[in-house]
Amino acid sequence: MNNSDPVDNENPQDEGSPLIDEVRKLAATVGEQAERVYGRVKAENPEVFEHLAAAGAELLAAYRAAVAGHERRWSAPEPSDSERIDLDE
Repeated sequence: MNNSDPVDNENPQDEGSPLIDEVRKLAATVGEQAERVYGRVKAENPEVFEHLAAAGAELLAAYRAAVAGHERRWSAPEPSDSERIDLDE
């Protein structure tokens, strides 16, 4: 490769960095605005956030209870009293 090539293949992570920088700036700006809105809404309605947190904990507990039985069944060793049947005979 000669020195006049516009693409620097030795540092491929540099390729597209202006776009990456703009996306990072946009994400930071959107994140900051979301935090401001979240803070304002939470300050005005703390009971709503307490209710949502409790509901989330209940959903997680229900999910764990539903999945726990299945996980035990899936991960349990096969019963030793089973008999292997050879279908090729």
